[in-house]
Amino acid sequence: MQLPQIPDEQNSEQTELSAEFEQALGNVQKSLVELQQRYAQILRDKQRQIELKHHREDIKQQLRKNPLPELKTELQQIQQQLEDLDNALGLMSESYLTVSFLAGGFVFTKTGLREAFWQIIRFGGLGVIIGWILKSVVG
Repeated sequence: MQLPQIPDEQNSEQTELSAEFEQALGNVQKSLVELQQRYAQILRDKQRQIELKHHREDIKQQLRKNPLPELKTELQQIQQQLEDLDNALGLMSESYLTVSFLAGGFVFTKTGLREAFWQIIRFGGLGVIIGWILKSVVG
């Protein structure tokens, strides 16, 4: 029994599909490895964040008992490390706020949201003042 002959055109299509599938499979494997690495990094960062928070509380207690400049400096360093970890953790952190509108979403950090608020107040207020001036000149 002999297998039917596949025309060259179909054979080349199958070869192309096979190559595309192998490439897609390689991309998926690469993405999986990157995801596993990111997850491991998140776990390490979360653990470090917990340790720093406990250390920060210890330093705050020591600072209440004995206000030394070294303790204040160390407390500032720990706070900076915590903020860096917050940024490294990305959207996994509580310090992020996601605002969704009709077509898409925006992600703000708490400090970024505060800055955006004051920019709106500053330039919106400036616009109102310019509007009043123009209305009084024209009207």
